[in-house]
Amino acid sequence: MNEVTTINDPSVWTAADFPQARSWVRDLDDDMIAEIDAALASVKAASIPWHAITHQDFVLPTASRLLAQMANDLESGPGFAVAAGLPVDRYTRDDNRTIWCGISAHIGRIKAQTHKGDRIIDVVDLDKPYSHESRGYSSNALLPFHTDGAHTAGLLCLGEAETGGRSIIVSASAVYNVLVAEHPDALAILERGFYHHRRGEQPEGESPLSNERIPVFSFFSDLLHVMYNRNPIEWVEHEGVNLSKDEVAALDTLDAIMARPQMQLHMDMRAGDMQFINNFVIFHSRTEYQDSEHKRRHLLRIWLETPESRRTGPTLLDLYAPAEAQRRGADHFDTHREQPGT
Repeated sequence: MNEVTTINDPSVWTAADFPQARSWVRDLDDDMIAEIDAALASVKAASIPWHAITHQDFVLPTASRLLAQMANDLESGPGFAVAAGLPVDRYTRDDNRTIWCGISAHIGRIKAQTHKGDRIIDVVDLDKPYSHESRGYSSNALLPFHTDGAHTAGLLCLGEAETGGRSIIVSASAVYNVLVAEHPDALAILERGFYHHRRGEQPEGESPLSNERIPVFSFFSDLLHVMYNRNPIEWVEHEGVNLSKDEVAALDTLDAIMARPQMQLHMDMRAGDMQFINNFVIFHSRTEYQDSEHKRRHLLRIWLETPESRRTGPTLLDLYAPAEAQRRGADHFDTHREQPGT
């Protein structure tokens, strides 16, 4: 086994690096919003469907520079970026979808999130339980720390809950460093990986489980690559697959590290906020929430792929949208390194 070393790059951070609330937010100015309005009018005049919009269709001369800075944060910075100030109440539902796709197209290529081909998901409380038979975005329940199924996940906030619904993110690189220092035995188990339950998203006739173990931590081109969701890992028991005591202990260790307050950055998603996270270096969670008659939480979720990214490797898209999966080197996990990432 090669010597395991820690990560030393901008993707390593803790809450202490962001002591001021919303210091990470970039605000859209009036000129940028005018550009968005003009781009919206242009794609509507050209009858371009929202799901087919490219960044060339959605021209943003000034705002594109802000989005390029956000893309750099995702790629080479802390792994997350937030912009604020989109006047979502000004637009219709369809216009908000079009704008969200147009803006997101400057970050990456839009991908399906389900085997049915859904490219935008309405994250709202549909009074469904979060279980092995449904996806968490239809519930108001607490979502434990996890990663989503594509390179980048984006959320546009259209409405806020009466209470709760806070987004919490953690640096996976910082978590990895803690595991190296404190729990190398657990890290080895997490690097070996686990089978995942597909929660009913598999096409007819396919296995309800992933075909192979999916490592929580791996490395491609000496860069960290994480894929994690504990619930689908544990839900394999519905198909007769049982986790060992050591595997459960390793998962408990990982979750306990992410639960440390100093590891967590809390974000209140406000109407008009646009959050992007790089799933290869960020774990994210959501607190339980409650809607009211006058306040209802509503987010638009989008998944993006960035083929030119230096962070490459398989994603969880093959579990939930196999037609969209881009398995780059899925059989070549490099789980140990001789030198830190750069």
